[in-house]
Amino acid sequence: MARKGENIRKRKDGRWEARYEKGRNPDGSIQYGYVYARKYSDVKSKRNMALQNLEKENSKRRRREVLLTFEDLLNEWKAEIRHNVKDSSYFFYEIIADHHLRPYFGNLQIMQLTSDVAQNFIQCKIEENLSSSYIHSIMLIFQSILKSAQRKGLIDISPLYFQVPRIKKKSLEIFTDQEWQLLEGYLKVQLDEFSLGLRLCMYTGLRIGELSGLTWGDIDAVNGQLSVRRTVYRTKNANYDAVYNTAKTTLCIGSPKTQSSLREIPLPCFLLEETHDYRREDNIYILTGTTKCMEPRNIQKRYKTLLHQCGLRYLNFHSLRHSFATIGIKRGFDYKTLSEILGHASVNTTLNVYVHSNIERKRQCMELLR
Repeated sequence: MARKGENIRKRKDGRWEARYEKGRNPDGSIQYGYVYARKYSDVKSKRNMALQNLEKENSKRRRREVLLTFEDLLNEWKAEIRHNVKDSSYFFYEIIADHHLRPYFGNLQIMQLTSDVAQNFIQCKIEENLSSSYIHSIMLIFQSILKSAQRKGLIDISPLYFQVPRIKKKSLEIFTDQEWQLLEGYLKVQLDEFSLGLRLCMYTGLRIGELSGLTWGDIDAVNGQLSVRRTVYRTKNANYDAVYNTAKTTLCIGSPKTQSSLREIPLPCFLLEETHDYRREDNIYILTGTTKCMEPRNIQKRYKTLLHQCGLRYLNFHSLRHSFATIGIKRGFDYKTLSEILGHASVNTTLNVYVHSNIERKRQCMELLR
């Protein structure tokens, strides 16, 4: 006969079910195991056997955790993600792990990883004047390493609790209407591919890497649209060798940052007509007029020089994208359409970044109360 508190019950199908605690999930909740049998005595025996086996496994894990260090987990994690993320992402994670996490946590044994230790690490990073968003990135990677080790059964530690500094939201830097018109007017009379490329950005919100990778084959004159199919970025050279004097970085041409960044953007008729005078073979890059692309850092330099020639204050290249989105909202773009043109993974990104009512709009809304 089952006793109260044994976590043994008889099911509707006539079998006995016994529940036992296997461990804890990463969020701290209990993870249960179950065994079944036709007889009460058999299910109780099965559960006792399962608990004994579990204790043996836990003993092995505890012995292993005494020997394992955080550096062991870090190396396991790097091997796991190496071919599951883009090179640019992997090298960004690697820099964070090797420059911040490894020096502080590397030699610590797993049982020495506590919430207090993690919080002290965060305080050190604050004192180093790292930005709040960068500290967030560091701690996300820290948690990812621990969760990966738990999934593999390498460790079984309680969740760590710590507080990261609140991210201070930066206000968007955009061109004023007057600056936008001045820039557009200047580019319109410049009869070169680079100026055309900047105008394409002004009317499509392309990212700098997407503009760099744009070829004439990406502009469909028949359907009047531009296709975003690749991005260009410079990243760490995995084959760097100081002895043989190989380059520390390498230029990569790959797929855009997310699946939603692969997109088609309709071009305004007047801009599509202007492209006809520049049209080249499909494999020719728009910015250079050759089969070799212009890399993003050179685009930045030429863009900065161009702003100086126009007499405009310097705003970074991404401000063209911000300005395009802001103008689109002012002129009545619906948020879903704008989100897809920008290549955002979610319309919420568009709403959170660009949709802010100004004082005039607030005043109009308040007048509706009359």
